[in-house]
Amino acid sequence: MEIQPKFTVSGYRGVWNDTLTKEIAKKYTRAFVRFLREDEKKENPTILIGRDGRESGPKIRTVIMSELKNLGAIVVDGDILPTPTVLFSVRKHKYDGGIIITASHNPIEYNGLKFVNDKGLFLEEDVANTINKYCGEDKFNNDFHTAGDIASVSVPNFIKEHVDEIIKSVDVAAIKAKKFKVAADMINASACAIDPYLFEQLGVELIPINNIPNGKFAHKPEPNTESLVETSKLIKEERVDLGFVHDPDADRLVVVNEKGEVGFEEHTIVLAIENVLSKNPGLPIVINLSTSRMSIDIAEKYGSKCLLTKVGEPNVVRGIIETDAIIGGEGNGGVIFPSVNLARDSFMGIALILELLAHRNETVSECTDKLPKYFMKKTKWPLKEDVKIICEKMKQNFTDASFIEIDGIRLDFPDKSWIHLHPSNTEPIFRLFGEAATQERIDSLFNESEKVIFNK
Repeated sequence: MEIQPKFTVSGYRGVWNDTLTKEIAKKYTRAFVRFLREDEKKENPTILIGRDGRESGPKIRTVIMSELKNLGAIVVDGDILPTPTVLFSVRKHKYDGGIIITASHNPIEYNGLKFVNDKGLFLEEDVANTINKYCGEDKFNNDFHTAGDIASVSVPNFIKEHVDEIIKSVDVAAIKAKKFKVAADMINASACAIDPYLFEQLGVELIPINNIPNGKFAHKPEPNTESLVETSKLIKEERVDLGFVHDPDADRLVVVNEKGEVGFEEHTIVLAIENVLSKNPGLPIVINLSTSRMSIDIAEKYGSKCLLTKVGEPNVVRGIIETDAIIGGEGNGGVIFPSVNLARDSFMGIALILELLAHRNETVSECTDKLPKYFMKKTKWPLKEDVKIICEKMKQNFTDASFIEIDGIRLDFPDKSWIHLHPSNTEPIFRLFGEAATQERIDSLFNESEKVIFNK
């Protein structure tokens, strides 16, 4: 199903020169600057620009930078920068905002815009609504006191600063002592800018894969078992200790074990949480409603509470801030370690997983074999009925379940199985996620859900 372009907390995504054009990029840039000026009282905002390496990125970057200068904004040109590096850098340098040119894990023909506030966070829903409103009006007062001057802006070494902060948070000596040999698939995108320096600082021998940041993706950009057959083969041939695979803007991470087997994407956040809570028992963690309950089980093992939030990175981040959680994330391979970055950060995930393996002197497969075992299932359907009506039907049918209704409906059953039905943020569909101790149980729950939803 084609992605329907709309602006949300996840930004705007579309096919370049089709549903994303120069004019659309200009309109959203103007709306963002208007928001910074009128709502945030930033007369001449300083804005960091980064991009994920897609081939259309330089053209969009030129459009945005020109528009920002015309509007009197001061532009800091980061060029190719991972999404987590942009958010980290905006916060560190106290910039007024950031614009990331990325379509994340969407297909190669897509690109998009993500906007960052002065706290190094993605926009909340009310701000996204304001920008949508301003974009619809598309009017702007250009009466700035001074014009931006790109040439006069100093550009720090954002990569070094980001990595240096990451390595402060892990036991580098233990990682170096293991003399790991690691393969990393950077998908010819933004991870190319940071992986070599990160692995050098961790004392890890790096076998780079797809490490030219030209945006020519070597496989489908969403990192999962189906898209990584060739990468899996390459990693196996290299006889490495493990492998890592980034998505194009490097906020999601998949782990490949020492046998060359692509791991379940949910394992990334679970391994990171296992590491962090083993050293900090009792501290809270945060995941979203569609993330595996492996994290809940690990939290219980260490006497920690686990907060479940609405799906979406900004919602998880808000939960982390509100509960002062030590770690959080999403089951799509997104690790959020707030003492370094209030964003999904694949590089932080790498460091935490390497530290876990070093401290336990175990391989990836040995670590994952010890994790709680569940069978997860996911599906989606076109949205043809009000989600509230569908959720009410689910609640009335599954009377033995407890439920959470902050984002569609999540139903938890006494045997630890669960299902979560919620509308997509980016498509006119609703998704059903679920998990159970056996394949038969989760298949049964999905079959019954389909009957309820479609009145079969």
